[in-house]
Amino acid sequence: MNHNQLIEYFAQVIQEIFTRVGNAKNLTDDKNAQKLISAVLKSLDTLGIKVNEVMPQELEKTYLQAISGATQDLVAQKVKVDALKPADVIKKKLHVAALTSLVRDTLQDLRVAIRAAKQSATTTIKKVLSKTKREIAKGLIQGNGRKVVAKRVAQAFREEGLVCFKTADNKRLRLDKYAKVVVSYKMRESAVAGITNRCLESGVGLVKISSQKPTCHVCSRFSGLVVSLTGKHKGFKSVKDKGVKLPNYHPHCHCTVSPYVSEYKSDEELQKEKDKWKTFDPQSDNRSESERRAYNKEQEIRRKAHEELKLYEKYRSLLKGEDLPKTIGAFRRIKRNGGESWQKLQLAYRQANRELKTE
Repeated sequence: MNHNQLIEYFAQVIQEIFTRVGNAKNLTDDKNAQKLISAVLKSLDTLGIKVNEVMPQELEKTYLQAISGATQDLVAQKVKVDALKPADVIKKKLHVAALTSLVRDTLQDLRVAIRAAKQSATTTIKKVLSKTKREIAKGLIQGNGRKVVAKRVAQAFREEGLVCFKTADNKRLRLDKYAKVVVSYKMRESAVAGITNRCLESGVGLVKISSQKPTCHVCSRFSGLVVSLTGKHKGFKSVKDKGVKLPNYHPHCHCTVSPYVSEYKSDEELQKEKDKWKTFDPQSDNRSESERRAYNKEQEIRRKAHEELKLYEKYRSLLKGEDLPKTIGAFRRIKRNGGESWQKLQLAYRQANRELKTE
């Protein structure tokens, strides 16, 4: 299993948990409720096991690939470098320290997230059960109490049951979404660390930042800049300077660095790179209008896809069987096409939602 498959595995396990909760029977019985909670926690434990199996080797593989790529860049720029086999790399203190830190931080982040999700799952189920039981006892719920409990637990669990992190603006991140962010961020961090450390041990203290187009206003500020890794290069800003840093600049950042060998550059080429720092503003958006439009269009497509996924999950919390498309792809096609199929699906959801509120 690689890191992309690990992300897919997270999503798969989370979906299986939702299905289990949605299909749970007679949750008014404390034993059944506890069985459900235990099953959910057990499933989450499998994620922790997979994280420990996959991420250390994936981080190391990415780090070694980055070293290999940096070596090729250095050789192409006429730098004499030591021949390093993977077995040699992971014995050197510089690389051992970097990999140890990367693995430790990654595993810690994901372990904390899984622990938070387990707490969220337990709390959500117990909270909904307690509230609904009180309403049944007071006669506030008429009809099939078990059915009401099952629906309420399923709906609440979809919304709150696996939240593991809250952002600064109070957005709730579900475990699988947060894991995707962490894994993506750490894999990029591993690649950048491999490149910069290979440069440093080869006596090259400058790297050039590059970004993927179209890009955001944060990445565009640093794109194309040559940065000093040591602070010993006159005219170049250093990672030690305030406001200057290497990728990652944000979650899902695609920026990277490459060796910049000044010894083989002309005075004009060096001055051109130094001059870029004279207009550097860590608060500005230096993109052209066309670049901003292209980036905003790309983000809008992603936002729409994310909103559709959230809507699909809401529908899944209430609808089952033939009423609900089996995949997010099928749901998107029905929604985007509109027409009778979408109207029927909306009607079924509204009906199920009314039943939940009135029962």
